[in-house]
Amino acid sequence: MLLAHISDLHFRPQGQKLYDFIDVNQKNANVIAHLNALEEQPDAIVITGDIVNCGMQEEYIVAKRILGFLNAPVYIVPGNHDHKEYFLEAFKDICPLLGDDPSKMHYSVDFPQARLYFIDSVVPGASYGELSAETLQWLDQELAKNEKESYVFLHHPPIAFGNIQMDEIGCRNGAELLKLVDKYTHFTRIFCGHVHRVMFAQYKQAIIASVSGTTHQVPYSYTDKTDRYSEEAGPILMHRHMD
Repeated sequence: MLLAHISDLHFRPQGQKLYDFIDVNQKNANVIAHLNALEEQPDAIVITGDIVNCGMQEEYIVAKRILGFLNAPVYIVPGNHDHKEYFLEAFKDICPLLGDDPSKMHYSVDFPQARLYFIDSVVPGASYGELSAETLQWLDQELAKNEKESYVFLHHPPIAFGNIQMDEIGCRNGAELLKLVDKYTHFTRIFCGHVHRVMFAQYKQAIIASVSGTTHQVPYSYTDKTDRYSEEAGPILMHRHMD
């Protein structure tokens, strides 16, 4: 099993740039072209939220068109910059497992080596995240059904990574997700976006990792809360399951 993981694309309407200087639409198109040109094609592309920047329908028109060129299956969750209704309308054809209810976007995908769970951590109108009681209950029940190695994908990290600017808007009840790590030894990976940096941590048997944004990153600091970005290229994380 080989997964390509990207996040935080922040698409803008046709002809507009992010912060008036980052051409996110063109840069994201280049990322999609790169993924399609890989000599070894991934089994799936995972996108962990913030597909667009302002939750505008005009942005989703661009995002849907460009992401529609991906050759591999796409599994996707929303981020805090996304508008859930517009998000679902734009991507339910690309990812039918999203369902039809923007308030209940959680689903699972089985591979022979592992089971992947995709959950929504978005609180409408807020930058921070939170997992609903219904989402946590669903995940608990799903993990209890199958002891296959399990990965969870969401937008907001459930822990603090030590970057003060982003830690303050992480998943506020991430400890509830970690309780499921305590409960199920086959729950071994948590992958997220949001922080615009590649970072790794570990909680018991679970590795927790974030992927960079595709087009711009957040400078890392334990003390500086200044809201700023850098136009660094973001790597694609490749997750390969080895026996």
